[in-house]
Amino acid sequence: MAEKEGRKELFRALADPPEEFTPVPFWFLNDRPDQEKIAEQLKDIKAKGVDAIVLHPRIGIPEDVPYLSDAWFQTVRFIVKCADALGMKIVLYDEGMYPSGSAHGMVVARNPDYASKGIRLLDRPEGGEVIAAFADGTYLVYGFTGGTIRGIHFGEDDGEAGAPKSADILNPDAVEAFIRLTHDRYYEELKEYFGNIVIAFFTDEPCALGRNASAYREWVPGLERELLAGGGRLSELKALFTGEKNGTTALYHRLIKKHLRETFYARLSRWCASHGIALMGHPEASDDVEEELYFQIPGQDLIMRRVSPETGGLLEFDSVQARLCADIARHLGRRRNANECFGVCSRKPWEWHFTGRDMIWYINWLSIRGVNLLVPHAFYYSTAGKRKEERPPDVGPNNIWWPHYRRISDYIKRLSFLMTDSVNGARIAVLVDNNRVPYREIACLYENQIEFNYLPVALLPECEVRDGRLCIREYAYDIVLDVYGLLKEDAKRRERLSGVCVSASAQECCLPGLRSVLTDAPCPYLRAVCLKKWGTQMVLFSNEGEETVRTEVTLPQRAGLQFVDLWNGKAERAAVRQTEGGTAFSLILPPCHVLLAVVEEAGAFDGECGKEEDVSAPGREPLDWTERFVLEERTDNRAVYRYRFLRETEEGTERFLVRGEEMAECFCNGKPAGVSFFGPHVFEIGSLLKDGENGVNEVKLMFTGSAANIFENAGLPFGLEKA
Repeated sequence: MAEKEGRKELFRALADPPEEFTPVPFWFLNDRPDQEKIAEQLKDIKAKGVDAIVLHPRIGIPEDVPYLSDAWFQTVRFIVKCADALGMKIVLYDEGMYPSGSAHGMVVARNPDYASKGIRLLDRPEGGEVIAAFADGTYLVYGFTGGTIRGIHFGEDDGEAGAPKSADILNPDAVEAFIRLTHDRYYEELKEYFGNIVIAFFTDEPCALGRNASAYREWVPGLERELLAGGGRLSELKALFTGEKNGTTALYHRLIKKHLRETFYARLSRWCASHGIALMGHPEASDDVEEELYFQIPGQDLIMRRVSPETGGLLEFDSVQARLCADIARHLGRRRNANECFGVCSRKPWEWHFTGRDMIWYINWLSIRGVNLLVPHAFYYSTAGKRKEERPPDVGPNNIWWPHYRRISDYIKRLSFLMTDSVNGARIAVLVDNNRVPYREIACLYENQIEFNYLPVALLPECEVRDGRLCIREYAYDIVLDVYGLLKEDAKRRERLSGVCVSASAQECCLPGLRSVLTDAPCPYLRAVCLKKWGTQMVLFSNEGEETVRTEVTLPQRAGLQFVDLWNGKAERAAVRQTEGGTAFSLILPPCHVLLAVVEEAGAFDGECGKEEDVSAPGREPLDWTERFVLEERTDNRAVYRYRFLRETEEGTERFLVRGEEMAECFCNGKPAGVSFFGPHVFEIGSLLKDGENGVNEVKLMFTGSAANIFENAGLPFGLEKA
C-alpha cells in the first residue's frame, strides 16, 4: 500500500485495534461444565476485548466427564458454538493436562509398551535392556521411567496415585496413537469449525520421560549405533548422570533432539497444516531452537518469575526466549509468534500477589522483543476450593482489574499490531544453535539501544550474501556476531558467510553508528526498536528499569514526530529540534512505560536546523497531589479518598499524579476519569472540571488492593502513600 494510505491505516488501527491482535488466554476449564455459566463467561470475556481463548482442560473437572469422552465433546462443541456466535476464535489444547503427548494416559492404556522409557545408571544389570557396562561395575539400562503427567481430575496431580502415565514421544507408534486419540477425534467432532473458528492446536512442553523421572535420560532403540557412527564413545555416556560434558554427551543431545523433532514436532506440524490450522505452543526449554521451526506460530512460555522486573530482564537464562522466538518467526516468514505468559509469576510468599505493574512490565518486555501474540496464563472458569491454589494467579476474571480489562486488551492489541508485518532495524545477526543462545554476552547491545536479531545456524542455507551483507527475507545484516564460535564448527558455514563482517564480541559492536537512537547520557534500561510498517517509520521506546529515564534523544531522520499513547491510541505532535545529527527531543519515560514515536511523512515538516517546534511536549510532568486527598472510607480491600477545590485557586489542575498501591480509579465531579493499574498514578481531568467562583470540584480516588488479600488474606498494603 502507498505510504500515505498506509500511514492513515496505521493511525486508524492504533485508535481502534483489530481483533486479530487479541490476547489469547488459557481458559482453565476446571469444574463441572455448566452451559449457562460457560455462555456467560465467554460473553463477559468477549466484552472485555478478548476475542480468542485457548480451551485448556484443567484439574477440577469431575470424573464423570472423562477426557475425550462423548460427555467431554458435548461440552467442547457447546463452547465452540458459543465462540462462533460471539465472533471469537478457539485454540484447542492437545492434552489433559500437561505435558503433551499422552492423551491423559490413554496412549499407554492402548498399549503399555508406549509408556515413557529412558536410560538409567544402575549398580546392577536389571530392570531393562543393558545398553553399556562400565569399568566401575555400573550399567546403563534402558527401561520404563514410570513417568506421569498432570491430569484433569482431583487425585491426578504429581505424586498422586491417579496421575496419568506419560507416553514415550520418541516412539513413532506412540505419537501416532496420540494423534489418533486426540487430533483426529477433535477433527471428527469439530471439522466444520476447523480453519475458521478453530485456528490452532496448542502443544505444551512435550517431554519424553514424563514428570517425576529425573533419574532417567532420553533414549531411542539403536541410538548407541548412531553415537558410535558419529564418533562417540559409549563409555562417556556416564557423564549424562554426573553433570559433566564431553564430545559424546554433546552428540547425544543433538541426536535426541533430532529424533524428538522428527518423531513428535514434525508429525504434529504436518497434521495441523493438512487440516487448515496452526501448530502453536512451545517446546520444553527457553533456548530450544530447531523445535521452533516446526511451529506455524512459534512460541515460548514466561513462567515462575524466571525473568523479572527486579532483576532487569537481561541476565537470566530464560531472558533469551522472547527475542529468540520472535526472531525465528521473522526469519521463517511467520507472521505471528506467541508467548504463554504470567504463569506463577507472583511475588512470594503469596501465590496471588501479581501486581498490575508486574503484568504491564511483562507485556512491555515481551512486545519490545517482538512477541506479537500473548497467551495470558490464565483465566479460571472456577476458583472454588483447591482450584484457586492450582498454579495461580488468575490474571483475568478473578482479579481486581477485570472490570477494566478492555483497557489492557486494547493495549496488548496495539503492541501486537505494531510487531506484526513490520520490519525492525537490526543490522546485527547473533548466531545461535540448539541450546546455545548467548544472553549475558550481549546484554551491552540492549543497554546501548543497539538492535540485533538471533539467527539460527540451521537457517544459514536460506541466507545469501549481497554487497557484504548477510540477507534473509527482509533483513540485511552488516555484522554477524558469533559469540560461541559456531562458524568454526562447520566449514560450510564459514563459506556461506564469505565477505561478511564477523565479530566474536558484542562489546566491539557497541558503536554509535549501530545504535537505533542516540542519547545524551547512558541509559542502560532504555530499550529502543526501530520499526517500519506500511511505509511508516517508527521508534518504540520502553523503560525496563525502576527509575524514570530523562534524556535527550536523537533520531537519525530529520523529520517531525508524533507521539502515540498506546493506552488510548491518541497521537500528539511532538516538540522536536532539528540538529545536524537528525531530530532531537526530550524523553521523560517513567518506569514500566512505553512510547511510540511516529516519523512524519516527507514534506510534512519544514523545521529549521536548531529550531524547536512550538508544540507542548506530551511528557510534561504532572503535579503530585498525594498529600491533598483525605481518606473517607476503608474496607478489607478498598480505600476511598476525596479532594475538593476551586479551579481558580489551584495551579495545574488538568493533570495530576498520586503515589499509591495498587489499582486506582479516578472520578471527577461524579464522572469516570480513568483507571491506573500501578503507581505513580496519573490522571487527566481537565475536560471534567467546573469553572467559576461557585464551581467546587470534587475528585474521588478509589484504590483496590491485591487479589492476594481476597484469596489468601495476605494483608498487603494498598491506598495512598502518606508522608
